[in-house]
Amino acid sequence: MIIPETDIRSKNISAVDNMIYEYGGGGYPRVQKVRQDLMAITPAICPERALLITESYRQSEGEPYVTRKAKALKNILANMSIYIEDDQMIVGNQASQNRAAPIFPEYSIDWVIDELDDFDKRAGDVFDISEDTKEKLRGIQSFWKGKTHQEEVYANMSDTNMQAQKQKVIHRGGISMSGDGHIIPNHDLVLAKGFRGIQRDAQKHLDDPDIANEQRDFYQAVIIALEAAINFARRYADLAEQMAQKEVNRERKKELERIAAINRRIMEGRAQSFHEALQVVYYCHLIMMIETNGHSFSFGRFDQYCYPYYKRDMEAGLLTNDEALELTAFFFIKMNTLNKVRPWDHTEFGVGYPLYSNLMVGGMRSDGIDGTNELSYIALRAMDLNRMPEPNLSSRYWAGSPRSLLEESSRLIREGFGMPSLFADETVIPAMMSLGLPEEAARDYASMGCVEVAIPGRWGHRATGMTYMNFGKILELVLNNGVEPVSGIQLISVNGKPGRDVEFSSYDEVWQAWNKFLKFYTDLAVESDHICDRSLKKHDSDAFASSLINNSIERGKTLKNGGGEFDFVSQSNIGTSIIGDALAVIKKLVFDDQAITFQELRSALDANWEGEENQKIRKMALAVPKFGNDDDYVDELVADVYTSYLDLLPDYQNERYGKGPIGCGYTMSTSNISSYVPSGMDVGATPDGRYAGDPLNEGASPCLGADKSGPTAVAKSISKLPNKRMAGGQLLNMKFAPGVLKGDDNLNKFISFIEANRLLGNFHLQFNIVDSAELRDAKLHPEKHQDLMVRVAGYCALFTSLIPPVQDAIIARTEQAGF
Repeated sequence: MIIPETDIRSKNISAVDNMIYEYGGGGYPRVQKVRQDLMAITPAICPERALLITESYRQSEGEPYVTRKAKALKNILANMSIYIEDDQMIVGNQASQNRAAPIFPEYSIDWVIDELDDFDKRAGDVFDISEDTKEKLRGIQSFWKGKTHQEEVYANMSDTNMQAQKQKVIHRGGISMSGDGHIIPNHDLVLAKGFRGIQRDAQKHLDDPDIANEQRDFYQAVIIALEAAINFARRYADLAEQMAQKEVNRERKKELERIAAINRRIMEGRAQSFHEALQVVYYCHLIMMIETNGHSFSFGRFDQYCYPYYKRDMEAGLLTNDEALELTAFFFIKMNTLNKVRPWDHTEFGVGYPLYSNLMVGGMRSDGIDGTNELSYIALRAMDLNRMPEPNLSSRYWAGSPRSLLEESSRLIREGFGMPSLFADETVIPAMMSLGLPEEAARDYASMGCVEVAIPGRWGHRATGMTYMNFGKILELVLNNGVEPVSGIQLISVNGKPGRDVEFSSYDEVWQAWNKFLKFYTDLAVESDHICDRSLKKHDSDAFASSLINNSIERGKTLKNGGGEFDFVSQSNIGTSIIGDALAVIKKLVFDDQAITFQELRSALDANWEGEENQKIRKMALAVPKFGNDDDYVDELVADVYTSYLDLLPDYQNERYGKGPIGCGYTMSTSNISSYVPSGMDVGATPDGRYAGDPLNEGASPCLGADKSGPTAVAKSISKLPNKRMAGGQLLNMKFAPGVLKGDDNLNKFISFIEANRLLGNFHLQFNIVDSAELRDAKLHPEKHQDLMVRVAGYCALFTSLIPPVQDAIIARTEQAGF
């Protein structure tokens, strides 16, 4: 990676520096009112979309699926309930009330019916649901019998794959029962052309008499979907005009008239103002989330594509920084009106109503110059006013970032609600280039969900989040000759024999067995990915979303059929650090020191460390070096675990291979959301000293409580991993006591730590700045802490919305008391 020589760290953002702003979430009373009104609403289940899509699909039987999907979107947008909230300046709703989750029966419906009576009784992600809604949803179940994505997936899944699922090695989650999501639209294109301009492009291709039938169907679907989106905005224009006529407050009347005018002309061509640009971007996001029920629909480099509209309005005297901040705060708050409901067994893997809608500021531009501008700072300050989980705000930084960006990002982090996360360009850009991307393209990366990264407007669905692989369970199987202790299922063995009996004469034999088992289960996970993807080619025929990505219109293909310019995916690998820690114990105690035998260790694990002798062994295990303390003995073993998986990936391709996009291969990601908690519940005691059922490690972070040598040691351990091969995203979560960041001197030390993390070659960094005592009190007295937001994994959530085991895992993280 080439770093330009020009040092622009002293770059000043004077227009924003002159705007007085103190972090702390105060001021801007209208913003606070809109936020509080939204916070007071209880999430619910909305049946409208489910009923409207069922109505449309009944009428379109026999038509191409992509056409049916577009016609259904048209029916939904034309007939769903709409409303405009008091004081809000950004309009558009996903369901019949804010924070309500629509239902997507075309992907899966049986689990919805099975859990109808449990939605309002859940331990986390609770949804109100009326008896009327239950009856309406039960009334459509029979229509969808045999027609859903989930049914198609499981009808084609191999017996061996299903057995691996029963062993708890594989978890399919969202890819088997929902849409893909994980898209960053080409916002520059949409803002410049509007939906009408993209529609005209589709029409030109449709007029070509030589196109294939599949392309013809796609172009017709795009035209239908974009017209539906334009008419959707006009519905809000009509509503705003009606409300303006009745409004007695003069200022609000003007605002409603302004909203009406924007929505009347919106999407017909280039955006005309900063306000209109925000509304266009929000409509892209909203309509994608109505079209399909994936998540991680993300905003990319917000401060880059919205900046020309901000700058033009500022120079023309049509906008002040205060007005820009208020509009951006309204835009951020609006994202939290959206919601998604998941089946309970998948909710445990990502609890807290997450949507993972990442929005990124700062960082290098594609031309190698720093892109930080006034809007970068406005976004950070708007997040301070918002203080809600969406958007998932991130800052990019590098040697050319102005000091002020790190200062403002750190001040926001000090506020204690987990944002922004930080991405180091000098590592992420080479990681993207390791896939074969040109440097100019790699420089333009943005996060697409938690910590997975993609090139905005140029990437197909997903960078990660395919089949989940429980590394902790794979090691447990290795130590038991492939026999899963609970189910008794054995799909592979170390020694070619049935049963648990196994012996290892050297650490190399253990390592060879790990590699054998890892390859076996990775093959199954890739098979699972392919089966899910083949079904999604049909069920995720998202003409609207696909039209917003480069090359899709030119090729006449949805993204699932190969419409994107680049296409790489990754699975979610859970427990990398715990495997390294466990292998270190086996290597040191069993083979290097010969302090215990393998059978003694396995007996202690079988007993979950219970008994006097087993506790002695556990004490020895706990004394073996642990990842996160800058100890090469174990750090190198953890790096070996990463390499063992990375070295498998060149042999795999995804379903789009050879169909248009560049790449279509696999990379690695440790973006595993809160899955480390439920995955740990399925794994027995592990050699590192962990008890059965306890969480595995989160992301690339050390195991809970294992990092005892301070934050710099953690960063140095992480730096020994193959971070520049981790193009799917590498997640490091840290927790600091609030006092560590108090005052300017401590803040400067914190910034120095962030810079050290970059210089060490680490990919990513995020923080909880919270007192463990406050977290414990919030668990006991949730009513006193309704606004307490924490960093869960690659996303943030209100602490009180989390299930108790995830709350406990966050409390158990090492609380760093200094640098």
